[in-house]
Amino acid sequence: MTKILFTKAIHQDLLDVFLTDKAEVVCKPTLSIELTEANIIFNQIDFTTNQYIVTSQNTVNAIQTLDLDGHFFVVGKKTAEKLEAQNRNVILVEDYAKDLAPKLVSGKYKTNWNFLCGSTRRDLLVDELEKQQQAVNQIITYQSSQIVYQLDEIFDVYVFFSPLSFKAFHQKNKIPTSSRIFTIGNTTTAAVQEVYPNYPITTAETPLVEVVLQNIKEYINDKK
Repeated sequence: MTKILFTKAIHQDLLDVFLTDKAEVVCKPTLSIELTEANIIFNQIDFTTNQYIVTSQNTVNAIQTLDLDGHFFVVGKKTAEKLEAQNRNVILVEDYAKDLAPKLVSGKYKTNWNFLCGSTRRDLLVDELEKQQQAVNQIITYQSSQIVYQLDEIFDVYVFFSPLSFKAFHQKNKIPTSSRIFTIGNTTTAAVQEVYPNYPITTAETPLVEVVLQNIKEYINDKK
């Protein structure tokens, strides 16, 4: 049976759908998420603009009790779905920040933004907007902390969901050459390739957990 390490918690319902009886699964998160208190977020919002950039489901969880009347520009389909479930007005959705940035710049939008982001957010969106003299009000909606541990067993499959998560794992662990690596997207794959440039890595075409699980399921089936 294939042994799989997920470096984040995966809902059992999803595991049952994709990997029932196909694998021995271990979930050991490498990140801890702490949401910012809603009132702290609210007090930092620039209400002269009604434009909000959201790039993480963690942010959606952090703002769920806030009444924010405006337009939301989003990275990630699941993130957009959760915002819409909160009755937010989602205007634009892209899979990656690099794809969202040029559309924010070229669109007929106001030139000031509320960026609801995590403590370890990438610079790309802010850099691209500021290059075009657009103002970005950054509000930290959650803190990401690394969880560092050393494994005492070897897995056939290692699964990573962010560059920071992989870097936490890599501090005390090495991946055997015989193992296969799966990632949720291009930025995570790039981080892994810096350490393991010659390892086979399967990257989800769309950055969704379900796509990652489907890729793993197909890999296991092909091994039979």
